[in-house]
Amino acid sequence: MSASPNDMHGTDLLAQEIKDEAGRLVRHPVEEVKRLEHVAEEGDSPAAMLLLILAVAAVMTVILAVVISVALVVYYRG
Repeated sequence: MSASPNDMHGTDLLAQEIKDEAGRLVRHPVEEVKRLEHVAEEGDSPAAMLLLILAVAAVMTVILAVVISVALVVYYRG
């Protein structure tokens, strides 16, 4: 009961793209990350904006974790 990509619009198309991307990411993570970088650069896919948001969120999470770790070390050692 799956619609073809030509029949889907908006949210349905985005949901299908995300489902497909997640499936490929689980099966071949290294190759998929390289491919997703190109997808995000081109911006042709409906999931490109989501990929960009997730990348920014991941970077911000790492930065926040480092800042909190440094602050806790300074607080408890100082």
